[in-house]
Amino acid sequence: MKTNFRKIASLLAISTFFFSCNNEPVVENESNESSYLSSDKIELAKYIANSIKSSSGINLFSNEKFKDQNEVLLTEVFNSLNMKNDEEFISEEIRKEGILECFVYNQEKMNSNFLNDLQILFVPIDDNVKKLEGVDINGNKIIVDALKPSDKPMLFIDQHGKFEFQKNMNSFNEELKKRGYDYKLTDNVANKSTAVDFNKIDAIKLADVEEPWFKGNPEIYAIVFNFDKNFNDPSVPPLRVLQMPYIKKKNVLYTPEQPFVFWNEHTRNAATMIIMEEDSGFDYATVINIVIKAIGTGVTIGTGDVVWTPFVVNTVTSVLDAIKGNWSKDSDDEIDQYYIIRKQNVNQLKKGASNNASITYSFETL
Repeated sequence: MKTNFRKIASLLAISTFFFSCNNEPVVENESNESSYLSSDKIELAKYIANSIKSSSGINLFSNEKFKDQNEVLLTEVFNSLNMKNDEEFISEEIRKEGILECFVYNQEKMNSNFLNDLQILFVPIDDNVKKLEGVDINGNKIIVDALKPSDKPMLFIDQHGKFEFQKNMNSFNEELKKRGYDYKLTDNVANKSTAVDFNKIDAIKLADVEEPWFKGNPEIYAIVFNFDKNFNDPSVPPLRVLQMPYIKKKNVLYTPEQPFVFWNEHTRNAATMIIMEEDSGFDYATVINIVIKAIGTGVTIGTGDVVWTPFVVNTVTSVLDAIKGNWSKDSDDEIDQYYIIRKQNVNQLKKGASNNASITYSFETL
C-alpha cells in the first residue's frame, strides 16, 4: 500500500512539473517586494476603466495626441470621457505625489477588437521593479511582468512624467534665481549694441535614454557650468539647467538648434556639460546644495593642477557622485558628460566621455 502511494505521489509530482513548464510564468507578489499601488489608486484605475468601457473610450486612445507615447494630462482624458465626478476618486495623497498624466503603450493595438485586452496601469517610481500593477478593463486588479515589454494595449498613469518634470525644472531654475546662481548678463551685454556669443546644439543622438519600457518617454536635461578655477568667486555664475524635451527615443538624431553655452557668462573659453535623465520629483533646493558643494569639491581638488582636464574630470565626478549617492534611492540616471566644450564648430558627431551621447554644435554671434 505504501509502495502504491509513493508511486502515485511521484506521478503527481512529475505531472505537476510538466504542467508548470508548459504554462506562461505568473508574476506574483513577492514577500520582499511590497505593492506600490495604494487602495485609492486602485479605485481611480477602476473608475477610469469603467469610463473607457461605457464611453467606448478606446477611440480616444487611438487619437494622434497619444502618438509615440506622448504624455497627456489626465484631466484632458477625464473631460473627453465626460468623467464628471472624477474629483472624488483623486485623494489628497494622490495629489501630493505629482501631476497626473497618462500615455498609451502599444497604441497600434488600441481598437475595438482589443478593448477586452486593455490594461490600466500605474507607473512605479522605481526603474527596477519586477512587476507592474493596475486593473483590466473590467476593473479586476492585475499584475504584469515588468521585465519584458508587453504585447497588450496599455494606458499608463504617471505622476513623474513630462508635466511633473517641467514643474521641477522650473523649480530648479527659480531656486537658482533666489540664491543668485542664475546666469544674468551684465548691463553691457544686455544692451542691444553688444554682441552675444553662444554655442548651440545642432544635432544630438543618445544610444540609450536610460528609461525602461513602462515609463514612456525620458525626461532629459543638462547641467552646464563654468570651466573655471574661480568658481567660488561670487561674480562667476556657476551653472545653468537646460531641458531637452525633444529627446524621446534612443538612436534617433534630433536637430534642435538649442543654445546651451552663452560665452558672455563665462570667464574662460571653455565650459562643461553633464546630461542626465530625471526619474522622479525631488527637492531641488537640496539638489542645488549637493551640486554646488560637489562643484566646489572638484575645484578644490583641481586647484593645484597645471593641466585643466584633471580639474574638470574631478569636478564632474564629484557632481555625479553627489547626485547618485545622496539625491535619492531612485536617483537620476547619468546619460553622458562633455568635460570640455570650446568656442568652435563641431560638424561631425562628437561622442561624450561615456560614449552614450553624440552631438554636433556650432558657435554663433548675435
